Amino acid sequence: MTRNISSASRPYARRPHLRWAAVAVGVALVATGCSSGSGSDGGSKKVTSGDGPEKSDLTVTYGTSSPSEAPLWLAADEGIFAKHGLKVKMVQATSNVGALAVISGGADLYIGEATTTFQAVASNSPVQIVGNLRILNNFKFFTPPSIKNVKDLAGKSLSISAAGDSTELSTRLALDKLGVDAKKVTLLPTGTSSARLASLITGKVAGTVLTEPTATAAKKQGMKMVLDQTKEPLTGSAVTISKSFGEQNPKTVVAFLEAITEAVKYLQDPANKQTSLNVIAKYTGSKADADDTILGYTNYATPGGLVMDPTPNVPAGTAILEGLKDEDSARFGSLTLDKVFNTKFTTELKDSGFLKKTWGAKLDAAAPAS
Repeated sequence: MTRNISSASRPYARRPHLRWAAVAVGVALVATGCSSGSGSDGGSKKVTSGDGPEKSDLTVTYGTSSPSEAPLWLAADEGIFAKHGLKVKMVQATSNVGALAVISGGADLYIGEATTTFQAVASNSPVQIVGNLRILNNFKFFTPPSIKNVKDLAGKSLSISAAGDSTELSTRLALDKLGVDAKKVTLLPTGTSSARLASLITGKVAGTVLTEPTATAAKKQGMKMVLDQTKEPLTGSAVTISKSFGEQNPKTVVAFLEAITEAVKYLQDPANKQTSLNVIAKYTGSKADADDTILGYTNYATPGGLVMDPTPNVPAGTAILEGLKDEDSARFGSLTLDKVFNTKFTTELKDSGFLKKTWGAKLDAAAPAS
């Protein structure tokens, strides 16, 4: 069981008062959560595994009901977290709420889009990315049939999920590639992929970025895909923690990353297809045999859809950095990956032999550029 939590749509970069608002967010997360299932090295101290996690009961926020979150759901429902000594309470929250929650202590970890974490670090918030699940942009840019030429987007409104998150960044990147001045459009925060699609179909907006399976649904509704960004590097789903949580609970972070990695393997094993479909259907409010469920499963169960090695990826992180600096060089000019990424925990996964034991020869064959 999960509960949605509404969020203010203002990014860290422009709204510094959001930092103190994190306290209220943290209280809300603790009050509304439901249990569900049993660059830089960040410092030179090695994580010692084998004694179990320092903290076993965790609250984890996640940013979308997309099947991209399937590893989290599977780890909870199929006992993978329990295998690693963890009991996880999952709470769905929009991107800026999830990042705020780990700052306030209302949540221990956040799995979701990474751009808001970059924004938070630029505002001197003590958070860091310790792992990633996707290293490619997940979006496709759509317009309605009434837009005959992308230049016609000037003066129109485009739908994003929340200001400052990856939907805004990807929209700006798309506009730049299409040769449209982002200053001549209005970015309208409207929420989830389904909400953005609805705003597109009803004519409330003239364009939006969508992920699968909503992108396929858009095509069926006659919307036009004018740009596919899914081959471009971009840190997608990432694991964010506060620096203090990592310092106080290093073995817990390692155990969490191990569980998520095993859940990715579980998802990619064809023998687990029906179970995976059932779990995706449960958390997306769909049916296991629905076209959207099957498409979502296929998209992320296919090798390459999610990474085998969760180490924060340099090219994917650099894409976010460059996009933010193009948007606001004064604000993000001094931001570097070593301020955002902490690879100490994923180094432990490698040095302990966990990744090799989990994936075998597939790991080397699938190794991405770093």
